[in-house]
Amino acid sequence: MEIHIKIIAIVMFGLISVVIPQKIFALKYETPPSSSSSHAPVISDAAMEECVKLYNEAKWLSNNIDTLQVNSYSQSSIIAYNKKISDHSEMIRLFNQDCAGKQSESAYRAAQKLNNQ
Repeated sequence: MEIHIKIIAIVMFGLISVVIPQKIFALKYETPPSSSSSHAPVISDAAMEECVKLYNEAKWLSNNIDTLQVNSYSQSSIIAYNKKISDHSEMIRLFNQDCAGKQSESAYRAAQKLNNQ
């Protein structure tokens, strides 16, 4: 439940620039890398779906940051850029904390479900 609240907060507070391009360019969700170790913790299908969303939104935001033109003379441009960097760092932190090293049989199905929405 905690991962859902964190992801919703991140998405609502700064990822509008990721969601809009997703709708325009029909980006596809990919399955994040997962552990194949038999000792890796297993997470629920719902948690894995959130991990798939988080992984892909972080990837899309990173791509957006890489192509962003920042006007170094504009304070608002610099603030917007730094906000995206901060959001991306938080997303990576959450993914590493809640998703990395976990396994789920449903990761592929979660990506497919998200692509069909």
